[in-house]
Amino acid sequence: MKQKLLILLFFSFSISFATPFQNPNPSGPSIGLIMYGYTDGFTTHFNFYIKNTGTETLTNVYVNNTPTNSSNINISTYPMGTTVIASLAPGEIDTVTFFGDKPFFCNDSPSQTIVYATTLANTQISDLSSAYSYDFDDPTYPAYDYYINGIQTGTYEDYNNNYIVDVGDVINYTYQVTGNYFGGFIYDNNAIIYNQNLQFTTGIHYITQADIDLGYVYNTTTFEAFEQCGGSFTVPFVGVNNCSCPNPDGATLVTQLTSLLPNKIKGNVKFNTANDNCTTGVPFGNRRVTTNDIANTSYSSYTNSNGDYYILIPNSGTYTTQALNNLGSGFTSNPANTVVTSSGQNQDYLNNNFCISSATGYTDLSVGMFNVSNAVPGMNAYYQLYYYNNGTTALSGSVQLTFDGTKMTFISAGNTPANTTANTITWNYTNLLPYQYVTFNLVFAIQTPPTANINDPLYFTVYGTPVSGDNHPENNTFLMSQSIRSSFDPNDKTVIEGSTIDIGHTGDYLHYVTRFQNTGTANATTVVIKENLDPNLDWNTFEPIASSHPSNIQIRNGNELTYTFSNIDLPFQSANEPASHGWMAYRIKPKSNIALWDIMSSSSNIYFDYNAPIYTNGVSTQVTALTTTDFVKSNFTVYPNPASDFITIEAKNDIDSVYEIVDINGKLLLKGTTESLHPINISNLESGFYFLNLKTNQGKATYKIVKN
Repeated sequence: MKQKLLILLFFSFSISFATPFQNPNPSGPSIGLIMYGYTDGFTTHFNFYIKNTGTETLTNVYVNNTPTNSSNINISTYPMGTTVIASLAPGEIDTVTFFGDKPFFCNDSPSQTIVYATTLANTQISDLSSAYSYDFDDPTYPAYDYYINGIQTGTYEDYNNNYIVDVGDVINYTYQVTGNYFGGFIYDNNAIIYNQNLQFTTGIHYITQADIDLGYVYNTTTFEAFEQCGGSFTVPFVGVNNCSCPNPDGATLVTQLTSLLPNKIKGNVKFNTANDNCTTGVPFGNRRVTTNDIANTSYSSYTNSNGDYYILIPNSGTYTTQALNNLGSGFTSNPANTVVTSSGQNQDYLNNNFCISSATGYTDLSVGMFNVSNAVPGMNAYYQLYYYNNGTTALSGSVQLTFDGTKMTFISAGNTPANTTANTITWNYTNLLPYQYVTFNLVFAIQTPPTANINDPLYFTVYGTPVSGDNHPENNTFLMSQSIRSSFDPNDKTVIEGSTIDIGHTGDYLHYVTRFQNTGTANATTVVIKENLDPNLDWNTFEPIASSHPSNIQIRNGNELTYTFSNIDLPFQSANEPASHGWMAYRIKPKSNIALWDIMSSSSNIYFDYNAPIYTNGVSTQVTALTTTDFVKSNFTVYPNPASDFITIEAKNDIDSVYEIVDINGKLLLKGTTESLHPINISNLESGFYFLNLKTNQGKATYKIVKN
């Protein structure tokens, strides 16, 4: 259901003229003429003020052009057919009998006419016209008389149809200007106007979190009107707001978003580390908390680093909240859920707290990384590395990153490494709690050409221990590649896994990164990223990894995702280029019923304050069949990996092949004929990252191996 409020605002404007100045009457017969001229830009109109300024009655009074007729005024009378004012008493003024007009020209000379009258002695007297006084004979310059009307309407629209006033909703405006003017522009300080120079046009305001907190949107609107002969004047919209709204700054238009602001379910989630019902528990960060109404409409959010969360809900209905989403059977929650009934507006339903406990014995470490900038020759490139405990017991071990040391140099890391070499970095960790994330920044310097060139690939391998006893050792290794680039769009979307995945890997996570940059002219107070998750992606596996700034995450109905960076104060590019960037990253799995050739897509809308959204590029990943290389690769198994002294190649089918072991720079180190189950001695190799190439008459396959 859409909620709509209509507000009308109008302005009117015209240029008026001064009241004619009247001098005291002289003695004897006397006549005076004031001629006021005004133009609408097409025609100059003249009004005549004829006064008997003497002490005796005058007859046969009329107005004509001067003897030279230089002004070319078409003089008319009212009523039609009248030729003279028959009689004009002393002090009497006639303002209706004579009037005139002539075509308007920008460079036209000033105009002047003459009034004639007959005295009691039957003599004729006259007076040249004046612009303001009966006592002077100055010519008349026409004044502009533009009459302009403007009407503005504002309509709130629940743009994403979620029954909640939130970022992504809009106010739609219409503007209409009428009158006699020669073009102009409409300006609204809080809306984007389409076709500002049209008489009838529309505009839009994208609602910000500040608007929601306030409950109103303020607009100050003006019209800059152009004069025919150059120049312009600004006309303010003037009107009375039709709602009882605060308006401390005298805004033209105030639109109330809704009479009901959304309510919030608030609470905290902890992990039970000492079996004391979280008396000494630790905050459970990045934990999804979901509430459902009786129609099973779902609203979700995620805890921050302190374990706190809030979920926006509508103003009515009963909501059941729980925090065991996607944790598996090894976890329990106390309480299992909480129930609140929503009513009123802007209510905070507090203390919806959960204590999460786990059984022991299930081990699962996963590792990964992603880029938060592009790799550009001669510049620094930025990455995030993370490791994550997916199990039910605390873990201790190490994480090693292998990279191409010939094309990039390690500069710094958010976590201090335990060991570094020219192409490897190692970190140790202890007591990583179940479902605890660790993520930190990495900085590398990209070499300059010819060492590092545009389109050169960069390869990364992240490897985490312990592997022994891990229920899913395959996610202890994460491979990433990136191409060196020369330029890029600062607001973009990336899927780390690329445009295809093999159907055998549809149970693995896809990693998405959205980046943004404030390229405007002022700091951004709020940045919001919105997207609808692809229907082929399983939202129950959605997990935020990290973001550049603190953010609140809301998910409605499974696939309507919103990241809100409130009070981010993001600098604009020309003021502080490095700080003008931001990003967010998440991972999510394909649905279990994903099929061959299905495609999963993602794109984001990025809102900077009330500006129109910036649409990122779309990224797609398609499920593909095994290639010839994949067929060859699937025939061989290489283990252990990592290895210390020996690796073994096991063949499912007897295929003639040879093996090569090369380093990250492509240097050949070992080669030979492949013999199934025959160990290959690698004890003389230094610790690090290598490639194992298997070449057959059916194709070639490459494996990445790690030497401890």
